[in-house]
Amino acid sequence: MNTTKRTVYHINPLRLWLVPGMFLIIAAFMLALPSISTAPPATRNVPIYLGIFFLAFAAVMYLIMRRTRLELSQEGVRLDQFGYRLETAWENVAYLDDAPEAEALVLHRPMDCSGAFNLSAARNVEISGNRFFSDEQIGLIAERRLIPIKAFSYHLKSGQLRDDLVSRSTALRSR
Repeated sequence: MNTTKRTVYHINPLRLWLVPGMFLIIAAFMLALPSISTAPPATRNVPIYLGIFFLAFAAVMYLIMRRTRLELSQEGVRLDQFGYRLETAWENVAYLDDAPEAEALVLHRPMDCSGAFNLSAARNVEISGNRFFSDEQIGLIAERRLIPIKAFSYHLKSGQLRDDLVSRSTALRSR
């Protein structure tokens, strides 16, 4: 995809810092533990090593999450995320689903990019019984016709993203 006249959106600030922030708190606790601990001197280094590990893990998580981006260009839209990349031309965008916690671009035709196949394979993933996608979204992902933009909902509601999408897509202008 040509990158002339492109706009890049990163995930919303709360999502960006939530996971790394948790690990930073754990790291701070681990690094402070030896100074308040009454444990024998031989075992006081263990929390320090764990603290350093959690600091490094927080940095890696931040970099992974910071890499997530939604790019809008004259040619189309591209979602770059850890594990996959989805992209399509503007004429393939059918409509914007802006339901809370389910924000997505729905497409006319399936995407042919390898990222669409990767996302389709992982569409039923859940954590502790909580699914990432609704039944309707799972069906669209199976058809490779959905670009999830929930991670960018902050920019959709409070920023320029909605206007940028509408200005670039004829289908979104007519809605």
